[in-house]
Amino acid sequence: MRAAMSLDGDPSRLAEFYSNWASTYDEDVGGHEYGLPGAMVATLMAAAGVDRTTAWAADRNITIFDAGCGTGLVGVALAQAGYRTIDGVDVSTEMIEIAQERGIYRRLEGNVDLLNPPPWLVGAADVVTIGGVFTVGHVPPETLGVVAGIARHGGILVASVRKAYLEQTDYLEVSNNLIERGVLEVLVHAPDQPYTMDSTGDYWAYRVR
Repeated sequence: MRAAMSLDGDPSRLAEFYSNWASTYDEDVGGHEYGLPGAMVATLMAAAGVDRTTAWAADRNITIFDAGCGTGLVGVALAQAGYRTIDGVDVSTEMIEIAQERGIYRRLEGNVDLLNPPPWLVGAADVVTIGGVFTVGHVPPETLGVVAGIARHGGILVASVRKAYLEQTDYLEVSNNLIERGVLEVLVHAPDQPYTMDSTGDYWAYRVR
């Protein structure tokens, strides 16, 4: 896990690293008390509690897009919560192959750079989750605005941010700028929540305006 944070955000290095890690990823992160998937769903549920005026809050048939889905651990947590229509992409095709074996995703695609998503993703989902991606050595904070474009107008974006990433990047500045411009609206901010054994994370649920 420490090695994953030294990749400088290079998509080709990320793809190679996670392709090599794919076969043992679940076992390795499970051994580090991986609290992120449950915290992502809890943040989504909290947003549903705040946003009671719209149909998505009670609808388990909404379309959820899992950005940077890896082997599908967030997808598993979403499926356990009753969500049925989940799509996902990841930079690693090997990670995608493992996610496919779970049988919970409707559509999956590998070799996807989240800073340059394929056109079919624009406005494709009611809810977008991006968990475990805003971590040191992975994507720049500007990815937040790009991923927001995957959600439909009025949709929900749920993001996890590792503590070290908050300290070492301008994520908060990027997030606040998107809020000030009216692109995003904060529904939930849950600081210092479970992430890995060695770190907490902050979780946000935004409405995409």
